[in-house]
Amino acid sequence: MRCVLVCGGEFAPQKFSIEKDDVLVAVDKGFDYIKDVAKPRYVVGDFDSLGYIPEGLEVIRHNPIKDFTDTQLALEFMSEKGYDDFVIYGGFGGRLDHTIANIQTAYDFVKKGKKIKFVAKDCQAEFIVSDKIMNGEKGRFFSLFCFDKAEGVDIKGAKYEIKDSCLSNDYPLGVSNEFTDKECHISVKKGILLLIVNDKGIA
Repeated sequence: MRCVLVCGGEFAPQKFSIEKDDVLVAVDKGFDYIKDVAKPRYVVGDFDSLGYIPEGLEVIRHNPIKDFTDTQLALEFMSEKGYDDFVIYGGFGGRLDHTIANIQTAYDFVKKGKKIKFVAKDCQAEFIVSDKIMNGEKGRFFSLFCFDKAEGVDIKGAKYEIKDSCLSNDYPLGVSNEFTDKECHISVKKGILLLIVNDKGIA
């Protein structure tokens, strides 16, 4: 089952889409972005950013004095309902600290076996726990990062290839690679990679 979250960061309406069986959740200010185009199943947050409590919807309200972000609470709430595949809009952009918090939160849930993808204005991001094969558009840039250490990393079919390499969180070896006209294969034997794919023309 897939759950779509709309958070309060920078929203790209031209990229927003939901499928028939998706469950839509608005997270605090994210409700403002979709209220006129789609009806969320739940609205989650402390509503300090939105500034009001939506009416006529199932609202999960939290005290603004808390140790968890609204995104964390929304992911936990939907995970408890059995969802393990998430797409997040509005998770990047806006305040840098919120962007970093959302990436850290996603990483924690990926370690628990969840699948999380971010769709942002100028990029998309997801986590690789084993391997991924892509047919990326030639000239489009992508980067790989890790939080701790990723071992046995292979990149095949890209402009810059590596084999059985180690990525760490203090050296951005995987930044700014480029798709070619070949099939790109990324794999990791131990650890988790964050893959960020930029829109065409953005280095």
